[in-house]
Amino acid sequence: MHHKYLILYLVFSVFLLSVAMLPRQTLAASGDDARQFVDKLGKQVLATLNNNGESKEEKRQQLQKMFMDNMDIGWMGRFALGPDWRQATEDQKKRYLDAYRQYLLARYTTNFTDYTGSNYTITGVQAGQDGQFTVNMQIKTPKQSQVTEAGYTVQMGKDGQFKITDIIVEGVSMITTQRSDFSSVFQQKGMDGLVTEIQNKMRAEKNSS
Repeated sequence: MHHKYLILYLVFSVFLLSVAMLPRQTLAASGDDARQFVDKLGKQVLATLNNNGESKEEKRQQLQKMFMDNMDIGWMGRFALGPDWRQATEDQKKRYLDAYRQYLLARYTTNFTDYTGSNYTITGVQAGQDGQFTVNMQIKTPKQSQVTEAGYTVQMGKDGQFKITDIIVEGVSMITTQRSDFSSVFQQKGMDGLVTEIQNKMRAEKNSS
């Protein structure tokens, strides 16, 4: 191969290798994609909440499915546990993630009737690290005189689908707060004690409905 063409071939090969090594979400995702994902999900949630033709239990089941399908609960649970994850046995990890999933579902789908008639306005999108985006919005419920500032951090997975990885309310990150709280309980009561604590939180959420 001619020396000049050999150099061009090597440069092109390095370029292709560099592109292949970029995170998939960097290539595939954009702030506009993240906005559309959150907006579409928000409209689906409101449509379910405001559907007078369905029972409360039917609405609850639909909302739970939406959360299961659109939240990366496994990743969120591992992040919330932090370094303590490595100290747990496989059985403890399984029981912890199961309890964590039930707790999140109870927390965000138990008192959903309070949000019937709500509306939201997306106010912007912020790009974060590792292909994450935070979609900011203002939420207004019939029972509130002021809007709530909220944000949903999303990231595209290997399957090419966005998942919610954090919920931020009035500037406070849910998973960061959980990480601090869970760490404190873990240090005092161990993994089994933490699982029991999360299960108690789940029951408290259900009893508040």
